[in-house]
Amino acid sequence: MTEAVVTCRICENFLEFLKDLPWCKQGDEVLVAVHKCTPEFVVAFTDHEVKVFPGATNVKLNKSWLAFLQEKNEEGTPLPILLVWKAAGVELWYRRHKSWEFPYDMWQSAIAEAYERERVFLPAEHGGSKFAQYRKSMLEKANVCPPVIPPQ
Repeated sequence: MTEAVVTCRICENFLEFLKDLPWCKQGDEVLVAVHKCTPEFVVAFTDHEVKVFPGATNVKLNKSWLAFLQEKNEEGTPLPILLVWKAAGVELWYRRHKSWEFPYDMWQSAIAEAYERERVFLPAEHGGSKFAQYRKSMLEKANVCPPVIPPQ
């Protein structure tokens, strides 16, 4: 079994999880949700591209961070994750600095918006045919995002 096959299975399972989240939409193409970092996210983070912003610097996601995320979930204080679902893939955003205030503080403060944040990217092709099907279904039934959420 190749790594790509494992990644596809992870993404396909994750898509099943994503379709039940409370999404809102921005325009006709972008879905947005905020959710707690549950074990489903920790699994999806594995073996995917991670970039640090600003700057879009590629980094390797270290196992201690994944263990920290799992630990916080088990303690009942999971970190928030911002999800942005576009045609190209699903972006999973989080922040290590002032993690529990993310993304809400970023939407209200230019200072918080400048904090370094990380993005895990799950390309659409990793989700197979279900990716476009689920995304289309969610776009059809999602409400428009509140104005407090800036364009993603």
